[in-house]
Amino acid sequence: ENKTDRVVYNVATDITSQGGVATDVLKKVPQVTVDIDGNVELQGNSNIRFLINGKPSSMFGNSLADALAAIPASQIKSIEAITSPGAKYDAQGTGGIINIILKDNTMQGMNGSVALSAGTRLENGAANLNFRKHKFGMNVFFSGNEQLTSHTPSYRTRYTLDTETKLTQTTHTDFSRKAYQTGLGFDYGNLSAGLSYSYFGNRAIASTYQQPGDLFFSSDTRNHTAAVDWNIGYHTQFREKADELTLLYSGSNGNPYTSFVQGDTRSWTPGTDLQHNFSVDYSHKVSQQLTLDGGAKVTLHHFNNTAVSLPDTAQSYVFDYRMNIYAAYISAKFSLFHHFDVVAGSRYEYTTIAMGNIPSYGEWLPAVNISRKTGEDGSIKLAFPRRIERPDKELNPFVNLSDPYNITMGNPYLKPEIGNNTELGYSRNFKSGGNVYVAVSERINTNDLKTYTAYYPTYLEGDSIYKDVTVTTRRNIGEEYNTALILNSSLPLTKHLNIRENLMVINKHVVNHLDNGNKTDGINWRLNLNAAYSFPNDLVAEAFGEYRSAWNSIQGRVPQVINYTLAFRKLFWHKNASVGLTATNPFNQYIRQLTTLNTSNYTGTYLRMVPYRSFGVSMTYKFGKLQFKKEKEHGEDYLNNPPSM
Repeated sequence: ENKTDRVVYNVATDITSQGGVATDVLKKVPQVTVDIDGNVELQGNSNIRFLINGKPSSMFGNSLADALAAIPASQIKSIEAITSPGAKYDAQGTGGIINIILKDNTMQGMNGSVALSAGTRLENGAANLNFRKHKFGMNVFFSGNEQLTSHTPSYRTRYTLDTETKLTQTTHTDFSRKAYQTGLGFDYGNLSAGLSYSYFGNRAIASTYQQPGDLFFSSDTRNHTAAVDWNIGYHTQFREKADELTLLYSGSNGNPYTSFVQGDTRSWTPGTDLQHNFSVDYSHKVSQQLTLDGGAKVTLHHFNNTAVSLPDTAQSYVFDYRMNIYAAYISAKFSLFHHFDVVAGSRYEYTTIAMGNIPSYGEWLPAVNISRKTGEDGSIKLAFPRRIERPDKELNPFVNLSDPYNITMGNPYLKPEIGNNTELGYSRNFKSGGNVYVAVSERINTNDLKTYTAYYPTYLEGDSIYKDVTVTTRRNIGEEYNTALILNSSLPLTKHLNIRENLMVINKHVVNHLDNGNKTDGINWRLNLNAAYSFPNDLVAEAFGEYRSAWNSIQGRVPQVINYTLAFRKLFWHKNASVGLTATNPFNQYIRQLTTLNTSNYTGTYLRMVPYRSFGVSMTYKFGKLQFKKEKEHGEDYLNNPPSM
């Protein structure tokens, strides 16, 4: 569904994602790209604000890829990609907002569902139970999944220009991941509340052989996070439903933990991630032509961890980070010249940080969205939101020494990135049920945050000296100009055949002030196609394919990605049960990923053979007595009045 400020992807009919996780669903969402490691971009920008039912969660803080892999696709109702958020929404995330809406049920009676899947790469299970009687509703859910151990070989070479030395490494990594979630929520009249618990973790065991020196070393790295989320909200309408008031409090408490072992070196980093969010929103309808919105929000975020390292205790430290955000906004919705619908507003966010000597700062963040209907089924829009990307966990100076020749670490000196985004788009709905959206966008980021790698002949860390190493961290590079052409459509070619496509052509022009103003143009294009065919007797076949071209980064070249999935689903027992089969990359065991690096003092290559082929079977069953009742569509203020779960 193409809406004024977002695109909504409804998951119910997506069968190639059956038995998968949120990452598999996100690949289908127009204007969204997911790479082979689960990293997500929205219109070519990776700085995205992720929400669950319109609310932030500490589960996204430690590892976004792990968090998305913890949410089974069977639990997701829809995903909203909000590329042009208005002033009433949090301005965090220069790329926009992705809101994952979990399944709820507004139908009277008791009902539920069970979903199970097994495969060569992933196993999943989920259960939902819903109860509603008159104004009272309750939902309880449980889900769990496990990514089975996969073996990834990789090969790294590095040639240092000044010393004319060559380093080669052959590494074999065994990686596994597991997660589970449970929660409950209720609503009664104007009041709603929810409580949930999430756990996810991964383990990587790596063995590396290196030349020169005929060296061999191995490491064992483990990460896990447990998070509790809660919320309570109140929403009411008055003055003949012309005015609306929403009060919302949500909180999250996470406990990230990382441990690392390599030979005699051991380190472990337990931590806490606590968030509180208080917001009030008020909407006043002045007349048929004018509505005013206003509100305020306070976000309190405290992150703390203690790193213990042995035998080199000089690498131990305590990281304590407090960030408070105080925000207020005002917005107006009105008609201009009887032809244009305008939503214009401004938001002010003041940020205080208690860590080191980082100063407080404030930002005015305007947002304007102008749209006009063209005929009965078309519309054109022009949108401009200003967004901000505040570094948080990236400020943690934790040093990852799992590969002592390729070190990664945080950066406590990062500044916030500011994004000025403009999008001009045209959408058209067809009476046949299809739709099309075409747009051009320009996103200009200042203090652009990017991953940057530097080479050091010798590098001091604590009491230890490392030789011939690269250090990778996040840096404020300079400016990025992200220009995109977007085309996505859903077209029912026949009564039984539907085709969906998502095409983006993106040019990233980066001015890199770290390398004497070096300029890089990285043109790439991404295309995915989804074809679904309905056979008689409730049998559906679906094929999904995705291609992402290689492109130039600020320090080299990122490889292309090709993946595809085939699926079948059969409904039976009056459509209350289903069995599905899926096959992903069935003819290719690995996806080959060759990344090249070119800097002023060294060149390098990094080849990974990522195991991606998988086969799976899934089963779902719905039960309970339903009294059907038309469900209200979510309005544009959905994020300020979401369901409790």
